[in-house]
Amino acid sequence: MAVMSTNTERRSRRQTTKLWRVPVRVIQQLTPRMTRITVGGDDLADFVSAGTDQNVMLYFYPDDVTLPEPLTLQAARAMWSQVRPQTRTYTIGRHDPERNEVDFDFVLHDAGLASDWVKRVRPGDPVIFVGPSPVYRPDPAADWHLVAGDETALPAIAAILRELPAGARTLVFVEVEDAAEEQSLPTDADAVITWLHRAAGATLAPAVTGADLPDGQVDAWLAGERTAMLTLRGHLLDECGYPRSQVRPTTYWRRGEPGN
Repeated sequence: MAVMSTNTERRSRRQTTKLWRVPVRVIQQLTPRMTRITVGGDDLADFVSAGTDQNVMLYFYPDDVTLPEPLTLQAARAMWSQVRPQTRTYTIGRHDPERNEVDFDFVLHDAGLASDWVKRVRPGDPVIFVGPSPVYRPDPAADWHLVAGDETALPAIAAILRELPAGARTLVFVEVEDAAEEQSLPTDADAVITWLHRAAGATLAPAVTGADLPDGQVDAWLAGERTAMLTLRGHLLDECGYPRSQVRPTTYWRRGEPGN
């Protein structure tokens, strides 16, 4: 996941980077194209989640690799001369500190490293990840919020909406394949949520660029495919004239590259 603009003044401080190896507890099919993997265990007792778009890097090792015990970040890095894990970055969908659980939501592609893993994973299998990252903080001084992304951004969008205060004026645009991919997005904010169905020809960039956006100071968070993010960044900065500090687009994937 490549960050295109950072707005570091509205990012939390990075927590201590650590490696976790915890078992899968629950596998849940949220929609036809999205699966939730819940991991948990006592090893997550010191995991600190700050919400919104906080992410970790999942490590995928070949099945025949013997990992050191205990498996720490230092021990994993010491093996890099022999074997490096393949990695993917994923947003933390939910953190339950009382149950020591973390949720990861996976979009299922026809093929891809993470998608193939999700299709064969079973409860009890270990998940290895490193992090967490800093998180985006919604600007409390903003007159309104713009939140937009495709299905890869849904866990972060859901977390952001949970964080927004009651009554915060918010426009939300989410691009998914079809109506079956829509999910509940609870929030106390005064949010208008627009679902865009790719199968019907509705896509993210035209929907946002064609929208009648409110006046006042915006706080914009956007994530998804690179071309869409470049289009929206240009529109919001150049055509709408919003300050760069108030617009945060993030590339989660690139069209034409292998799926996750």
